[in-house]
Amino acid sequence: MHLDTLFTPQSIAVIGASTRTGSVGYTLTENLLKNGYAGKVYPVNPKADRLFDRPCYKSISDISQAVDLAIIIVPAGIVPTVLREAGEKNVRAAIIISSGFKESGAEGKALEEAVIAIAREFDMALLGPNCLGFLHPALGLNASFAKRLPHAGSIAFFSQSGALCTALLDLTADALDFSHFVSIGNKAMLGENELLRYFAKDENVKTLGFYTEGLTDGNTLIRTGREILARAEAKPIIALKSGTTTAGVSATSSHTGALAGSDRAYSALFKQARIIRATNLEQLTHFLTAFSHNPLPESNRLAIVTNAGGLGVLAADAAVTNGLRMATLSKETQEKLTTILPKAGSALNPVDVLGDALADRYLAAMEIIVADDQVDMLLVIMTPQTMTQAKGTAEAIVHIKKQSGKPIIAVFAGQDSFADGLAVLQKNNIATVTYPEAGAGALAALAQVAAWRKEISATLFSLENIDREKAAIVINAVKNENRPALTEKEASVVLMAYGFPFLATYVVRDKGEATSAAEKISKKVALKIISPDIIHKSDVGGVMLDVEPKDVAEAYEKLMAQVKERAPEARLEGALVVEMAQKGGLEIILGLKKEPGLGTLVLAGLGGIFVETFKDTALRFTPLTREDTEEMLHELKVYPLLSGTRGKPGIHLETLIMMIARLSQLAQDFPEIAELDINPVLAFPESENFRVLDARIRLEK
Repeated sequence: MHLDTLFTPQSIAVIGASTRTGSVGYTLTENLLKNGYAGKVYPVNPKADRLFDRPCYKSISDISQAVDLAIIIVPAGIVPTVLREAGEKNVRAAIIISSGFKESGAEGKALEEAVIAIAREFDMALLGPNCLGFLHPALGLNASFAKRLPHAGSIAFFSQSGALCTALLDLTADALDFSHFVSIGNKAMLGENELLRYFAKDENVKTLGFYTEGLTDGNTLIRTGREILARAEAKPIIALKSGTTTAGVSATSSHTGALAGSDRAYSALFKQARIIRATNLEQLTHFLTAFSHNPLPESNRLAIVTNAGGLGVLAADAAVTNGLRMATLSKETQEKLTTILPKAGSALNPVDVLGDALADRYLAAMEIIVADDQVDMLLVIMTPQTMTQAKGTAEAIVHIKKQSGKPIIAVFAGQDSFADGLAVLQKNNIATVTYPEAGAGALAALAQVAAWRKEISATLFSLENIDREKAAIVINAVKNENRPALTEKEASVVLMAYGFPFLATYVVRDKGEATSAAEKISKKVALKIISPDIIHKSDVGGVMLDVEPKDVAEAYEKLMAQVKERAPEARLEGALVVEMAQKGGLEIILGLKKEPGLGTLVLAGLGGIFVETFKDTALRFTPLTREDTEEMLHELKVYPLLSGTRGKPGIHLETLIMMIARLSQLAQDFPEIAELDINPVLAFPESENFRVLDARIRLEK
């Protein structure tokens, strides 16, 4: 794709340039001409002779000079014709501002598909349709209908929402500078992955950010994010994703489906892609400010300097909640602080310089603190007191930032009284927020990226004893019968083919076969109904536990009778006779869920009957690396039980890790699996005692 031509054009044709003041065609043409762009601009309008004292062309074909970029602002129905004309003129990039494409229904979708085909035919980079355009401040290029061109900076930002673009530009007018600012609209050809990869190669870009309403290629985003993180120069990525509620999520037939809701899926995706997720627009601006104005810290140890004890405590609480560690100041540091602080001050972290602190006290305290090797970053809090010196303290912060090179965020908790101080901070690229919690959260994001940078290895699993063909026979048979789900027996065959250990199990059709099976097992057994119409067996009395072999015949008849009474319409095809599991195992849930447009999620967590009560689960997308799998387990609240705590042995973690790896491989081999539940796996300190007790597999329709 010709993205250099798109974002750095030497000449631009505006097809749909308008003489009507206030229209998109008029405003966009005006923006191109008034901000210092040095390239050629050719208005195209068959009904006008001149615009902004320039000749108007009847069509792009009438322009005798070469055109790099075509900006199209015409009714959707004629966009394909106009785009083809541009292609025939050898235009290598186009922006479609017009709306009326896939966002408007089937007819619009067909138009968009036609546009994509034309762009591919002529090898054109295509932005949009239904977008605002883009801004490239260093070139004085406002190829959009946004009101203002920001100062040139190091943040590349793009957004699926044009309105969010204009809002963010206005909100951050004095705080953020951008290398590029792009509205991507419908993402017909250029979406998040393409732009992340392109801007990551730009040496002027230091921070990447985007807003999305939905992604369509999760696996590529994971690879993209990790590749960018692994570059020699760190380029953090911040994402804001809308649509975080469960409203509209379709009903599912498994625990995994219920627990892996869309928003949790996106959180897992961003974490796996090493992308920091902002939860709202305000936090997005804080993160962009923090990353664009600071280096990454060495670790996550935070020191706080404040003239208000209460705000210092609030900041400390927020820091710990967000995964930071409050730095333990050395004895030498504390002694030095004691010499410059009033008796009522505090040399502990948070360091309280008291409400009467002038700029010199702030400066002295900060110099001592940043010199401590135990401090990786600094949060400076100031509230307005009668004696507070906002400008002087701001200058002190600037000095400390230049001297130490450590990340610093200033919390100036006020407005009008801090105007001169805030101006100094903004002029000198000091990240500034109004509330201590926001400052701590932004520094935590910096520390998270720094930690990810140290853990960029990706160890692939080497799996043995997998019989894909055996599993395929079962899955294909179910598909050929047009059944939505595998029976429990079929699910066990598939999972055993992938190395999952099951209890000894027999399919029986009458009480005689049940008795014979129990005698072979020669210990207590469980009976489970077999029915293609019953998903949750226990709800209809379809499970009987701890049955002695001598009582199996009677238990079989009772099982069939009570299920028939509670589910009279269900087809009953017999029962499973299963050996009872060893006592004392830890119940674990494992699962798969296909997330539309993103990929397949693997779920692991606390299982059994309390799985949806405690919801202690972690998610990652396939394919999984060893690092992904270990990270999942460490996220669980139950992890201390897995690894061992208070003298009690944990489970055999390597066995669980390999089970998760095998599940990931199963999902890759059979992408038609929509949902899979293994609940529970009984996990033990000894690998040989692990057993799967129940499993369900549902296929895509």
